[in-house]
Amino acid sequence: MINLFSGLVVKQPLVESIIPDFEAESGEEVACTFEPTQALLERIAQGSVPDLLIGTASALDDLVATGVMESAVTIAVSTIGFARRPGSPGPADDEQSSFLDYLRSARSVAYSLSGASGLHFMRVMESHGALGEIDTRATRLPTGLTAEALFDGRADVAIQQMSELRAVSGDHIVRPIPHALQSYAAFAVGSRPGAPAAAKRLQAALTEEAAQRAFTAVGLAAP
Repeated sequence: MINLFSGLVVKQPLVESIIPDFEAESGEEVACTFEPTQALLERIAQGSVPDLLIGTASALDDLVATGVMESAVTIAVSTIGFARRPGSPGPADDEQSSFLDYLRSARSVAYSLSGASGLHFMRVMESHGALGEIDTRATRLPTGLTAEALFDGRADVAIQQMSELRAVSGDHIVRPIPHALQSYAAFAVGSRPGAPAAAKRLQAALTEEAAQRAFTAVGLAAP
């Protein structure tokens, strides 16, 4: 069995096609744990080191430098987006100022406290003096998919990686946030020293054309 830790950003293509196809072709079983990168790093710090880890490229670089992981390779680039239900208000235009006004006027903005998108969102909103006002009504999620808050009434705007927003079923509109507020995050896969050969084969498969097509289909870009 291959033990895989993965960020939520690639959960949908992994679950829907990449992992099932690999298991069918290889006869190997893949046990997956999906959480934000920061939560996965905490698991690893506590001694739970998987055969493969998919997370932000910067986090993988740090783990490779300390010998926890090896041979990390970038597999996709993600864009932060926002989601809303059809018929609900959107920004007046694509400008940064309009988007900030949109968030300030929202009933509640949902964002993650542990994912790369949420951490970036907090930093950039703080830098524009908007975080305090947004947080008076925000839906701050320790983990999970923020667009779910659109469907249970907790929020009318959700912020997360675009692929994570699209992974939530139901009718909702997903768009990238303005370029000036954006963070383009590279995601990589690394294997632990001594990982089984099957894990290495799965790592290689994540860089191949079929996986890249699956990533592109959910809004991720090629590295």
